[in-house]
Amino acid sequence: MSPTTTPEIQRINLASTALLMKAMGINNLLKFDFMDSPPRQALFSAMEQLYNLGALDEEGLLTRLGRKIAEFPLEPPLSKMLLASVDLGCSDEMLTIIAMTQTGNMFHRPREKQAQANQKRAKFFQPEGAPNFTCTL
Repeated sequence: MSPTTTPEIQRINLASTALLMKAMGINNLLKFDFMDSPPRQALFSAMEQLYNLGALDEEGLLTRLGRKIAEFPLEPPLSKMLLASVDLGCSDEMLTIIAMTQTGNMFHRPREKQAQANQKRAKFFQPEGAPNFTCTL
């Protein structure tokens, strides 16, 4: 085991960080003086992901969509899904999906009340599986 912890910026997906830096006007991320520089490949991957989402243009500059995506406190793909849901008429469903994916286990099962907790939790299940959402991406 390493005697020191690897800095988080060297371990995480940098898409959100890159997007926020672009939104702040820092366009050349490769020349930015990070305290602990992330791997160049991680920055390239982040910018490629943002380009594929339409948040960056061919020159690596922030697009109008990218500026909107940067305003959300979510990972860029989730922000884009939420923005797209407005045009598709399924914002309520998308908000539910995003909220559910961003939380941990929300079901509490105290030992002394497990049977009762199971009954309450069962109300969330449907025989046909996942709820039938009308949104198609």
